[in-house]
Amino acid sequence: MARSTAEKTADTVKDEAAGLEPTQAEIDAWVARERERRQAWLQGPSPEEREAYARRLRQRRLAEAFDEGEARIAEGVRLGVRYGREAQLAAEGAMTVLLRWSRRTFDDMVRAGREWEEETTLPNRRRRVPLDDEEA
Repeated sequence: MARSTAEKTADTVKDEAAGLEPTQAEIDAWVARERERRQAWLQGPSPEEREAYARRLRQRRLAEAFDEGEARIAEGVRLGVRYGREAQLAAEGAMTVLLRWSRRTFDDMVRAGREWEEETTLPNRRRRVPLDDEEA
């Protein structure tokens, strides 16, 4: 009797599925590789691996320190430019204010400054210094 198309397809799928499963030899090889890998992990890194790791760590720390230094320099430059610009604007503003004031206002400020100095300075104590031929 002839087999139906559905039966042929089912057999083909079973054959393909059997081809997807690993063979016992492949499983045994994987188990051996995994056992070796785990044993190597338990033993720790080799001296070459330790040296390579230390080198990478040292380079990473140097790079981080360099990046941090560059960031600090860039921030300092940015603040310097900003404060320089603000100082320039303040000086220009002060000169504008001074030029706009009348001479009379300027004279009043000078007079007020002299009065303040006279009020805040200590009086000079005058004492007589005897001459050599005078009796003290």
